[in-house]
Amino acid sequence: MSSSQPSRRGRLRQMEAQFLKELPTLLYELEAAWSHALEPASPPSALDGFIHRAHSLAGTSGTLGQPALGRHTKEIECLAERLRQTEGPVRSELAARISARIRMLKPQSPQVAEGQETAEEDGAALSGSSRTKTADGQAPCLLLIENDPRVAAELSEQLGHFGWDVVRCARTQLDRMLDARRPVAIISDEILTEGHSSDPRLGPSTQRLATHTPVIIVSDRWDWDSRLAAVRTGADAYLTRPLDIHRLADLLDKLTGEQPQDAYRVLILDDEARSGDYYAEVLRGAGMHAVAISEPRRLLDSLNEVNPELILMDLHMPDCNGIEAARIVRQDERYASVPIVFLSGESDRQRQLSAMGTGADDFLTKPIGDTYLVSAVELRIARFRSLTALIRQDSLTGLLNRIAFDLQVEAETSRASRSGSPLVLAMLDIDHFKRINDTYGHPVGDRVIKSLAQLLRKRLRRYDIIGRYGGEEFTILMPDTPLAAAEKVLNELREQFSLLHLSSVGDQFHCTFSAGLAALDDHPSQELTAVADAALYEAKRLGRNRVVCADTGIG
Repeated sequence: MSSSQPSRRGRLRQMEAQFLKELPTLLYELEAAWSHALEPASPPSALDGFIHRAHSLAGTSGTLGQPALGRHTKEIECLAERLRQTEGPVRSELAARISARIRMLKPQSPQVAEGQETAEEDGAALSGSSRTKTADGQAPCLLLIENDPRVAAELSEQLGHFGWDVVRCARTQLDRMLDARRPVAIISDEILTEGHSSDPRLGPSTQRLATHTPVIIVSDRWDWDSRLAAVRTGADAYLTRPLDIHRLADLLDKLTGEQPQDAYRVLILDDEARSGDYYAEVLRGAGMHAVAISEPRRLLDSLNEVNPELILMDLHMPDCNGIEAARIVRQDERYASVPIVFLSGESDRQRQLSAMGTGADDFLTKPIGDTYLVSAVELRIARFRSLTALIRQDSLTGLLNRIAFDLQVEAETSRASRSGSPLVLAMLDIDHFKRINDTYGHPVGDRVIKSLAQLLRKRLRRYDIIGRYGGEEFTILMPDTPLAAAEKVLNELREQFSLLHLSSVGDQFHCTFSAGLAALDDHPSQELTAVADAALYEAKRLGRNRVVCADTGIG
């Protein structure tokens, strides 16, 4: 990495070094604030100002490489808190102890030696779970070991519809293949011989791969001994024939982490800007989108800009404390459920619980280690996303439900109208779905719905918005997309869906869908859904298995 682009660890060290350079001034200001608080004519607010300076310095010192100084300053803060509540001789004794401790204040040498590099340098110690990515940006490769060429060809074709690049490999070629191209998963046709079920014919390379890459075993046998043998070789999943393509594709998504996730969004409010910037840098190093502000007055604007999934907030701030700021956040229903975590040097558990009773969800005590901070934030945002998904997602497909999708339509049409960018809304309906349910049963019908949902999720762009509108009807919102381009994409999806092999008790069948499209530049935003629905009805009337664009005829 070039010197003009320092690593994350390097940037954190620069912040520690800058703090160390400014520390003499900060200690002088703390001493001056204490002298002012001791003056006979000083108002009570002078002591409050000193306590706030001590609190800020204690938290910042612990964060920026001066833990001993942070502990020392925290003791001074606690003594000053007691001083505020006492009178008489005890007060004089406490004041003398504070003065003595202030005279002892001095910075330590940096805690991290220059040039000391660890695995944390490249973010490995702080990074969350990461998805496997190919270096050339191609579709992820699946390695298929299948003895039957016909089965291999069909499986490759079907998985290809879901966006997978399937590479067939003979067992004898496995080592050479692993040297040439590392797959994100391996599907292996294993033959478990009678009497040798504890020793399936997995070669050494496959066993080695199983420790790093998901392995799915496909077999004609379903008995206990065969499954136990597969587990003992390190396999992650075991499927029996005939294969359900949808189940296999869904399993691959789960095992390879191919469900893309946006970066976690964190807003930090800390009146001590050095601490806030440091925490933001640590979280950004772990792949999060983190923004730090030091003025409570900027909170409302920052909420709209960041749309955070977690708010880290200092408890003790001048003019507006963390409890008051949390109450202001909770007044906006859009952020009523967003986790708020107080981040402060306050160590009294009773005070922490009292503070959390005013609208916050948790309390982290300064100083907090980098790794622990990242883990704490990741766990809380992951839980927030899970709870939000239960409210916003359709339980069968995992797509947005109707209410959530309609809210997205409002937001995206407003954005597109302001920016003048194109926007297309599509409505899809599976053809003759009632006939599928009547012929094969509702469980098979559910699998058909899930297959289409998975195809849409895999084939559309990450920022396209997909919802299940109800029953067998789906909706797609395509930002920054002209109508002609959207029509082309929907026709390609329609053809791919018609080629999927769907099965029921050994019987294979195919499905199609019809779609109606409406463009924002041709119709008012409040009518967009109704216009797309009318175009869908026209596609049905004209014979199904087609795409119709509103006001333009058959696609």
